[in-house]
Amino acid sequence: MKDKRLKKRFGYLKSLIFPLILYVIFAMISLFSGKQGTYFSSYTTEKIFQESVLATLVGIAIAVPLKGGRWDFATGTISVLGGIIGLNLTIRLQAPLIVGIIFTVFFSVLLALLEGLLYIVLRVPNMIVSLGVVMIYEAMTNILFDGKGVNVFNNTPEYTAELLQLYEAPWCYVLLVLVILLSSFLLYYTRFGADNKSLGLNSRLAINAGVKEKKNILLTYVFIGVLLGFAAILNASKGKVEASSNLSSTSLMFSSMGPVLVGLFLEQYSTLPFGVFVGALGFNIITYGLQALNIDSSIQTIITGIAIVLIMAYTTNQERLKNLFCNMFTRKKKEA
Repeated sequence: MKDKRLKKRFGYLKSLIFPLILYVIFAMISLFSGKQGTYFSSYTTEKIFQESVLATLVGIAIAVPLKGGRWDFATGTISVLGGIIGLNLTIRLQAPLIVGIIFTVFFSVLLALLEGLLYIVLRVPNMIVSLGVVMIYEAMTNILFDGKGVNVFNNTPEYTAELLQLYEAPWCYVLLVLVILLSSFLLYYTRFGADNKSLGLNSRLAINAGVKEKKNILLTYVFIGVLLGFAAILNASKGKVEASSNLSSTSLMFSSMGPVLVGLFLEQYSTLPFGVFVGALGFNIITYGLQALNIDSSIQTIITGIAIVLIMAYTTNQERLKNLFCNMFTRKKKEA
């Protein structure tokens, strides 16, 4: 039992190697290029961690249904629309911030549940349903509240100051820790997590074994709705949320895909939620490292895309790569 605990703790430390290596690489490049002042600034470090919190929340919301065998494109638009409805109502009612948080989480859960119900009723592939939901919800962001999105500066100075503080330390980090702990508990220590995993591995076998698929799907959407509600609050605490169009809301989902892939791989060493956070940390180190080096935004996107492809290639060909290196090592040993 003690050995198992030590192995698990070592696994968490092992997971942190990914962002640590990236940080060292960009630190060396910054030193040699004379840009160390920008890269090592407290602003850059703070932004890396802050953006990682938002990416972790959205990433876990993607990873949980993915573990259950369902790919969802609507996470970004649910977060955007939930934030626009919840915070605009709060501003118009001149209600306190806590009411705004409750409204935003409530509407995000409601929007997520509607998507889950559509999937259950129509029995159309989840990917198709989520794409349709993205289009509908994006259109709603342009119709509701005159398509102006939400601007937190339209409220009282006290309310605005309170909301902006949520993106700062320690509140965003408290939220991060709570989300990782709660998500890990739900995925690994509850019937919900076990059923979700079973459905992802073999849905027909799981249903025959007594897993209630519809119940698990609805619970999944409630859970991701809560996550996306808090993600909407964090997103709005930057100051403004714009209405979405032409599938622009999917950018929030795609920007979290890298962390999700890293999280799925690192799950063997730690937990999926912690792995997603580590992945978010790594990809934000890449983003802000490239910004510190004044790399063009288009080149940044290309480099990030290459990183995602390489990570995917490594995770899917891990055994082949191990065998390849083992064979090379054995061959060199024989030749010596």
